[in-house]
Amino acid sequence: MNSSQSPRLKTYEIVTIAILGSLGGALSTFIGYLGNLVNLALGVPFGAGQFMAGLHVFWLVLIRIFVPRNGAGTFGGFLKGLVELFTGSTHGLVIVLITLFQGLLIDLGGIAIKETPETDNFKRFLWWLVAGVSSASNVFAFQFIYFSGAPWFYIALIAVLAFCSGIIFSGYFAWETIDFLYDTGVFSFHTQKQPPPTKERKRVIYRNIPAIAFVLFLTIGSVYYVGFVARAFVDPYACEVVGLVEQPYVYHPGTFPDESVTIEAELQGAYTHLPPANYSGVPVSRILHEASPLPEASMLRVVARDGYSARFSLADVMTDSRLILSVAEDELWLIAADYDGAYWVHHVSIFEVY
Repeated sequence: MNSSQSPRLKTYEIVTIAILGSLGGALSTFIGYLGNLVNLALGVPFGAGQFMAGLHVFWLVLIRIFVPRNGAGTFGGFLKGLVELFTGSTHGLVIVLITLFQGLLIDLGGIAIKETPETDNFKRFLWWLVAGVSSASNVFAFQFIYFSGAPWFYIALIAVLAFCSGIIFSGYFAWETIDFLYDTGVFSFHTQKQPPPTKERKRVIYRNIPAIAFVLFLTIGSVYYVGFVARAFVDPYACEVVGLVEQPYVYHPGTFPDESVTIEAELQGAYTHLPPANYSGVPVSRILHEASPLPEASMLRVVARDGYSARFSLADVMTDSRLILSVAEDELWLIAADYDGAYWVHHVSIFEVY
């Protein structure tokens, strides 16, 4: 902050941080869901969705550039994390810490870049690098918090992927967005320059139709996801058994207190690994037996609160004593002992028989 800058935030600065932080939090929940779909499609428990990691930091870069004050990025990250938490992030309070740290990195980068005397284009390039570092930081933070057991080579690989995503989506794309808003005259109070004539603004809009379509996709998609896919406010210890069953019901961990079993299982994914450990829970076959699947049912879809799902053959499930629903880390966790790690579903919310 320079000496001529008032220590108090102006009204438009507060509104800017609030709007962008809230939008970023709501959209990040949807982006996380898209990342899970990518992981499922590629058959890995995590990591592939990092190619969209830059979209999480995009909003923090906008906040720090629109509100060029020390701490704006950190506060924006904190607000974004809170909104993401309350719109259904399965990471819980951890997501607030992650986005807070990402905002702090953006602030530190902004302070360093402010003291750089080089040209505007060079400063823009530095912002791209800062955005990449902030984006990649989530990989190491999650590794530190959850101790996933993934090889460090794989961690480094997806960190590079997240770094490149940050350069593209939260660096380059953020600056293109700022230029677009200025050129169209939508946002110009941060500069003394006059916006271009109306005809030029129309040409700018046509030139940016793909970017506008992409933003609309994210906005509409996030609204649809929060409204129809995610189950942010359901009981984390409840699992609905629905579909082709005679008696749909809601399962709770205490439903069959005398039928819990303990198994030893080892998560073996394509790129992640959890060593053998003991897990206790009720066999999924017992939970489904209570609902009485109809004769025509052939599949089971296990759905998490964030929309992630895994499918199983119903015939295999009904004879599998090592497929259990366990309570771990304040959630229902499907332990699929004899399946690939991608089938170990966290935050289980629905058993759909079809």
